[in-house]
Amino acid sequence: MQMTQQYTAASRAYGRAHHSVISGRPAEAEAFARAAALLRDAAEQPHDRAVLVQALGYNQKLWTIVQAEASDPRHPAPADMRDDMLSLARFMDRATAEAISTSHPNLDGMIAINASLSSGLFGRPA
Repeated sequence: MQMTQQYTAASRAYGRAHHSVISGRPAEAEAFARAAALLRDAAEQPHDRAVLVQALGYNQKLWTIVQAEASDPRHPAPADMRDDMLSLARFMDRATAEAISTSHPNLDGMIAINASLSSGLFGRPA
């Protein structure tokens, strides 16, 4: 129950920042940076399943939001960019399922994607 409350709070915070008067890019960059950091923590603590579940849950929530945004034909991003984001979201879905079902998940790809997107949104090299 507590984890669900954390996801709900994160979603609300992301939504408020994303739809605020100030640019949504910094909020989006922070969300991807947080996902990368949580996944890194999980990778560094391979025997703590609670840390892994928390990281995967946050990441899945973030990418569900990405999927919803990219699926909206009214979204201002070009169609090819939305398609790329949907492809990344599908990768994240598969990687999450794989990570949760193995005792020694490899989170490197998920970390790299989130870190790269965060860096790009912050306007600095990954």
